[in-house]
Amino acid sequence: MQRRFSYRNERALYRRTCDQTGNPLISFYRSDAPFKVYEKDAWWSDAWDALSYGREVNLSQSFFDQIANLRTVVPRLGMLLSPDEGSAYSPYCMYTKRCYMCVSCVVNEDSLYCYQANDAKDCADCNSVTRCERCYECVYCFGLQTSAFCKDCENGSGLFFCQDCKGCTDCIGCKNLVNKKLHVFNKPVSAETFAALRAQLSSQSTLADIAEKCRALSLTLPTRSTHIVGCENCTGDHLRNCKNVSACFDAMHLEDCSFVCPCPQPTKDTHDAHYSPQSELIYDCMSAVRSSRMRFSLHSWDCDDLSYCDECYNCKHLFGCIGLRHKEYCILNKQYTKEEYEHLVPLIIAHMREAQEWGEYFPIANSPFAYNETIAQDEFPLAKEEVLARGWQWQEKTDDMPKVTKIIPAMQLPDSIDAIPDDVCNWAIECAVTKRPFKIIKQELDFYRSMRLPVARLHPDERHHRRMTLRNPRNLWRRPCATCGKEMQTTYAPERPEIVCCEECYLKEVY
Repeated sequence: MQRRFSYRNERALYRRTCDQTGNPLISFYRSDAPFKVYEKDAWWSDAWDALSYGREVNLSQSFFDQIANLRTVVPRLGMLLSPDEGSAYSPYCMYTKRCYMCVSCVVNEDSLYCYQANDAKDCADCNSVTRCERCYECVYCFGLQTSAFCKDCENGSGLFFCQDCKGCTDCIGCKNLVNKKLHVFNKPVSAETFAALRAQLSSQSTLADIAEKCRALSLTLPTRSTHIVGCENCTGDHLRNCKNVSACFDAMHLEDCSFVCPCPQPTKDTHDAHYSPQSELIYDCMSAVRSSRMRFSLHSWDCDDLSYCDECYNCKHLFGCIGLRHKEYCILNKQYTKEEYEHLVPLIIAHMREAQEWGEYFPIANSPFAYNETIAQDEFPLAKEEVLARGWQWQEKTDDMPKVTKIIPAMQLPDSIDAIPDDVCNWAIECAVTKRPFKIIKQELDFYRSMRLPVARLHPDERHHRRMTLRNPRNLWRRPCATCGKEMQTTYAPERPEIVCCEECYLKEVY
């Protein structure tokens, strides 16, 4: 997973020019990248041919080195974007409309700063939500409306700071409730009491106070060991409608898979893969979308029978290729006949076996990104010194100061949304934690006002980082159920303070 994740940059974006057209663009790649970078229309045009960079296979040289050398000359797509409407700053998204700074989202509209949100509308700063509308700072929620600061809630509306609530309406600070209405900290209240507390949520100081009370309450109530719904013979967490899967996370409609995460759409017979929906027979791949029979490849869509390929589309029968479209029977971007290809591939595999390369993913040292630019740093954080000692890249982060009328520390913002002026969109706000500057765009301000919530005090990257810490590790531990003592598998490590119960005991307690 660490090796695969080191090849996926999601949030480190740079201003540079297209090496084909000279137009400015926002890209995954720095201006000093050793290869050419093209904007979307130029990369997909017929003005260039990736086969022109093809070379002969050298069976006396490391095949990984040959691929790395090819990667330095083939033009790269500046940012992976589907042809969506008004979502130019939303990488790895599909079928999105009017979204801003969303990442890895599918079928989203009018959303901001969301991560792995699917079929969502008018949401902001949400992670791993599905079929949600008008939600803010929600994590692992399904079918919520007009809610904020919730985790693992389902089919509810008007929920704030709730956890593991199902079918509930107008609740604040609640946990483990089912089909309840007008509750605060798990106790029933009048409509007037709820409305009064809800009105106070427009204040930043009130939010901090309620969040602290919720954390204390949560530790006194049972926590379910895993969130697995409508599944058969499955292990992992946050699975829905899956069958015969092992150690998979954040996925729906998987069958006969292991070590897959995340995956929001049907996938079969896939192992050790990430972001690879609507595929089958995938092994050790990253972003193998709508594909089959792929091995050790990344960012390749609508393909069949690929090995060690990168950024190839609508191709089949490729080995060690980069940037090809609508091609077949190619090796290192060189065209072969079917017979030549089938003769040469076994020789390459034998050569790679001898060098102990066959069956391994691309080395981290060969990634086009610095380690701390990638999601590997999110999952496997390392200090700069350790990264450099391993021979990997590190990139210092710098922020361009936006063109603004003034700079204001976040803690000097008015406490309530009612006191925030329209002119805030012309300010740079200094993050309360990282001191990095960020801006509030008009779409975002309108969202805060409509939701009656205070303006964010943290940089978008810091908000994302904090939401990621709310997600349990993608790891399974054995620990006893806090109620019956039966051993179970859970994403809660044994030393954690939560009262973790097996599914049977949890359901008895809640229902």
